[in-house]
Amino acid sequence: MVVGREFDECENGLDERKPLLQWDQQQKLSDSDPRLRISAKANCFERKRRRKGLKEYYENQDRLLECYRQDEARLQADSFDADKQLKAQAEQFGRKQRMDRLLAQLVFLLNIVLLFANLAAAIMSGSYAIISAFIDNTMDLTSSAIVQLTVWAIKHTNMFNYPRGRERLEIVAVVVCSTIMGVTNIMMIIQSIQAILSNDVHPEATLITILLLFGGILSKLSLLIVCCMHNTNGARLLAMDLRNDVATSVVALGGAYLGDKFWPYADPIGAILVCSFIAISWFANVFSTIPLIVGRRAEQEQTARICRIAIAHDERIKFLDHVMVYHLGERALVELHVVLDETLTLKVTHDLCEALERKIRTLDFVDRVFLHVDYQLDGDR
Repeated sequence: MVVGREFDECENGLDERKPLLQWDQQQKLSDSDPRLRISAKANCFERKRRRKGLKEYYENQDRLLECYRQDEARLQADSFDADKQLKAQAEQFGRKQRMDRLLAQLVFLLNIVLLFANLAAAIMSGSYAIISAFIDNTMDLTSSAIVQLTVWAIKHTNMFNYPRGRERLEIVAVVVCSTIMGVTNIMMIIQSIQAILSNDVHPEATLITILLLFGGILSKLSLLIVCCMHNTNGARLLAMDLRNDVATSVVALGGAYLGDKFWPYADPIGAILVCSFIAISWFANVFSTIPLIVGRRAEQEQTARICRIAIAHDERIKFLDHVMVYHLGERALVELHVVLDETLTLKVTHDLCEALERKIRTLDFVDRVFLHVDYQLDGDR
């Protein structure tokens, strides 16, 4: 990837590649904007499809330009200090880890209490839907224990034996938890189908059973809101788990009640619905998480922000010979090759590139930066 300093300008009219957002104001894209006009030769559905695509494109461009403006304002501020910025990021990461530990402990304690409550409800009712909620709660304890163990390992692992990559253990924990939860719920689906085929369905939804499930729903819903507000990788894992628990308990309660009062088969069908939802959710989480540990490229917007910072950093940077931004964890690694004049001294080259590396590392989505200096444009050969 080669990027130079020259950019084409549009001489007359609107340049369709230019973002709509101006530097001094942010305006919402209107359907009447001339950029969204589609040729009358296209039919109604085609015009609608093209208009939707154009609108998404220009909104993305607007958002990217706003990121450019924020990056430039932050990096050019009189109070900007890369070392202080990196230290602040490290402190913020530490606070997030402490909050992750607290949330994991709260969820773990709540799951212990609800484990016995759901066990009592399952024994009293004999409901397959409530049994599925009990199994889900048992797996919640497993996932909570894994999250706590992961957070502890990240904090206490010997940094000399594992100097880099300890934070990626959290991604591995997500994959492990998701796989266990998905497989367990598939087994419960099979059990419910066997109960329907054997006509062995006799649920009993008593008042105590209903109160136990309803209390669990309210408590987990409260923790779900807290986890969503925290919004770290570990908190998102806990939030997904809590969301599934709430859905499980609601459907289990409804299935058990309908199975007892109206139609017995509503109970195992409710269990199948609950387990299917949970299994699909966790397997989808696995498929979305695995790319983060096998080198998936970062978002185009993030790469563009890095390129702009590098180009605007110093006029002595002639080209960007190679730019690669990819994930081997939650945050991205950056490989950047810059081309400088071969007559520059080692001191000048070092100071210039070290300052650029520090700037890029202050971006919240960047973990590490590998910066290489060259004197000719060779395409990273």
